[in-house]
Amino acid sequence: MGYKNIILDWSGTLVDDFTPVFQATNEIFVHYGHPIMTLEEFRENFFLPFPKFYEKYIPQAKMIELEVHYHRAFHSLQGTIQPLPRTLEFLNFCKDKGLRLFLLSTIHKEHYKVQSELLGLSGYFEKAYVQIMDKAAKIHEILVDNNLHPEETMFVGDMQHDIDTAHHGGITGVAVLTGYDSLHKLKRSNPHFLFQNLSGLKGYLERHVITADAPPISTVGALIFNLSHEVLMVRTHKWSNKWGIPGGKIKANEPAELALKREILEETGLAIDKIRFELVQDCIQPEEFFRKAHFILLNYSCHTSSNEVTLNDEAFEFRWVSLAEAKNLDLNIPTRVLLNHYTSQSHV
Repeated sequence: MGYKNIILDWSGTLVDDFTPVFQATNEIFVHYGHPIMTLEEFRENFFLPFPKFYEKYIPQAKMIELEVHYHRAFHSLQGTIQPLPRTLEFLNFCKDKGLRLFLLSTIHKEHYKVQSELLGLSGYFEKAYVQIMDKAAKIHEILVDNNLHPEETMFVGDMQHDIDTAHHGGITGVAVLTGYDSLHKLKRSNPHFLFQNLSGLKGYLERHVITADAPPISTVGALIFNLSHEVLMVRTHKWSNKWGIPGGKIKANEPAELALKREILEETGLAIDKIRFELVQDCIQPEEFFRKAHFILLNYSCHTSSNEVTLNDEAFEFRWVSLAEAKNLDLNIPTRVLLNHYTSQSHV
């Protein structure tokens, strides 16, 4: 069986942030009167989840206080962070092969936003799960929500907690020696594979990737109109930062309209009604999408009584605009096709 899905850790796997994390941790120790660690002591003793690590060394500190102190200390240090040497080569390989990429990391969401945009890494991931203190507690939800088959999925990380998470999720655990945990620590968690860096994993995947016969992905999306007949447009990294409509994949055994209601609620916080089917688009390897894929796009129009949009991590900007204004935006091609179809119909 080949691999279609890769879940990646951030720190020590894709980016080199060891020194800033080490320094920020020692600043916290100083604040609470605990002796600082040497670099060798930190590498040997640091572990995830974070709360258990701090509970062991400074049990008097409350987690909410620790997060504030760490966020403040790390913020001034993260400007030195760079991608690890093989990161871009590996991510571009995965993109070219049409692999689905996800991020699962303990990194604070604000730190991730700054680093990923500064380093140009945000557009590679279908979904980023960040600020997850216990990855093992999240892994099953990620598999179910994204319809990932365990036998086609791997989790790549540099720490024991990453490998333990993979075992907990019933997926392949891949360890890389570019980050926090040493070889002897990683071997304790019995990874399925262990590579010096991402280049070694790339070589393995070149022989074990499923690409050619992958079936099309069925999705739903909609033009959402408010009471003023303005339409909601959103911008996503996945579509080359172009404007489009909310939507997503249909789950197994899920009726299309229920999938539409679920996806829009998840991505925008909006409840919709008056759903009308508009058209279907056969979207084969769109150049604007962040990876090679074949989508069957079921497009709808619908209405909502609210203007209060709450975006999740799928999009980073939204606007309520008139149809004419929408057409003047930098749209992805499928959204322009849908808008042209909608405005050509008698219900406009």
